[in-house]
Amino acid sequence: MEWTLKEDRVAVIALHRCGYAPIQIFNILKNLNITKRFVYRTIKRYNEDSSVDDRSRSGRPRSVRTPAVIKAVKARIQRNPKRKQKLLALQMGLSRTTVKRVLNEDLGLRAYRRKTGHRLNARLMDLRLKRCRALLKRYAGKKYREILFSDEKIFTVEESYNKQNDKVYAHSSEEASNRIPRVQRGHFPSSLMVWLGVSYWGLTEVHFCEKGVKTNAVVYQNTVLTNLVEPVSHTMFNNRHWVFQQDSAPAHRAKSTQDWLAAREIDFIRHEDWPSSSPDLNPLDYKIWQHLEEKACSKPHPNLESLKTSLIKAAADIDMDLVRAAIDDWPRRLKACIQNHGGHFE
Repeated sequence: MEWTLKEDRVAVIALHRCGYAPIQIFNILKNLNITKRFVYRTIKRYNEDSSVDDRSRSGRPRSVRTPAVIKAVKARIQRNPKRKQKLLALQMGLSRTTVKRVLNEDLGLRAYRRKTGHRLNARLMDLRLKRCRALLKRYAGKKYREILFSDEKIFTVEESYNKQNDKVYAHSSEEASNRIPRVQRGHFPSSLMVWLGVSYWGLTEVHFCEKGVKTNAVVYQNTVLTNLVEPVSHTMFNNRHWVFQQDSAPAHRAKSTQDWLAAREIDFIRHEDWPSSSPDLNPLDYKIWQHLEEKACSKPHPNLESLKTSLIKAAADIDMDLVRAAIDDWPRRLKACIQNHGGHFE
């Protein structure tokens, strides 16, 4: 139970009824941070009213935030929960402050940012459900820490920008614009495709896909698999058992790629076992890429070479505690996907 002002009064009156003088009560209860005036006033009010409850207060009755207004706001929000406070205030002839207090204090509502997600139909949801169950069973316990997760992402030379969280403290918008330069965007900025592998035990080297060269099965095998994936058996995993994960891109699910991995006795998650359309189940997608982009693209780059240098440095400096936390979150995400019957869960 929370200790409130009423409990202070009860303690004072209890001692008063036992015959203690006000000054004695104060000395006994001073650890409650009460004053002598509080003791005397509490005893006086008790003698007058025989009660320790708050007295009723006479105040001006509400004239704007009335039950009828609260009911009307509630009805409008139920019909369309995407309403903007400013527009709602204009439509109802209320101040924005009144609308905000009705929503927050009277209705207990808060505004939350809408979430985006990959498109899922009934077939994909059913596949995700079945494959998540199989993966959760296959990598029960700590076996998921044996997986080398991989993915590709396109980076541009432009500055990373989050509309929701990138704020500038200033006295006015003009001052903010003068203190911090605008985030500039152009048409078709220079970009590159990056491949990376992460596990509980470390990261592979950052691989930059060659510009203008289509990453088909042969190119994928000769560059990524040969130079980056195959060596981790002896380096990252120190000859221990490990598992390679890749998504269902054409070069990854090609029969020649699957045969290439099998011929080298590399255990891997086959494309028919990995949930497609599931960036929310790959640690790179739901955590690592965002971190690397924030670090490497905190400012615009003059060219691709500058971007490459920053990405290599960001990957080299990444905190392994962050990587391990993301990978340890993987089983929970599988369970969440199962609980939502293969649908979105975040």
